[in-house]
Amino acid sequence: MTMIGSVAEAFNNRRERPIRSAPGVPGGHIFRSDLIPETGDAESDTPNCKLIEQQPHGVLQSHFHIVDQFQIVVAGDGLIGRHPVGPYTVHFAAKHTGYGPITASERGLHYMVFRLGKDAGAGYLPEQRGDMKDVPRRHVMGTPLGCLNDAERAALAGTLEHHAIALQPDGLLATIYQAPAQQNIVCSDPTTGRGQFIYIASGSAKFKDQAREAGTAIFIAATDPAATLTTGPLGAEILVMQFPQANS
Repeated sequence: MTMIGSVAEAFNNRRERPIRSAPGVPGGHIFRSDLIPETGDAESDTPNCKLIEQQPHGVLQSHFHIVDQFQIVVAGDGLIGRHPVGPYTVHFAAKHTGYGPITASERGLHYMVFRLGKDAGAGYLPEQRGDMKDVPRRHVMGTPLGCLNDAERAALAGTLEHHAIALQPDGLLATIYQAPAQQNIVCSDPTTGRGQFIYIASGSAKFKDQAREAGTAIFIAATDPAATLTTGPLGAEILVMQFPQANS
């Protein structure tokens, strides 16, 4: 089942909250906007996604979640652990895998979060380490790619395809497309994984005969056919993230 949400619509539910950091370290605050709200439970594999706007110099304590998730940095820069991140860093963390802290620079750090299953909230480390299940730990991080402006996309001779996370045997992948106008982008076969999120990071693209602007997230179920998008008059940057098969 296809589901679609956008940042423009999600700003209607944008709310602010403080973030937790290590003792003695100012945490700061974030703004959260839900594009596709959470439903079901952790085992339901229902898709959800949100935009997190971590404010300048904020530090989010190291933690884990009980569901698999992708994060992509869409603005600003900072660190995840000791790894520098910026647009369009892609980070995958499997359930019960610790990572962090997430540190925003003076420019802040904005990132999209994509999950399958409803999370119960972060489990902070080291305090809640005992709540982590004994399952395989896994996190994969691509290098920052950088983003193109309208003129740079228009100047491209064709579509650039970047493998932020190369296809893994269990279906895990993340691909970034940078394309000028009127390019057809055929996404990978979703049956090889457990569901895909497509995110239009800049420009615009047509999906199923409807134009979609930057900030649109599209969920493609593993039972759906491969998605095709056609870039708009100013081209587009499109990210495709596929969850690994269950029990991998």
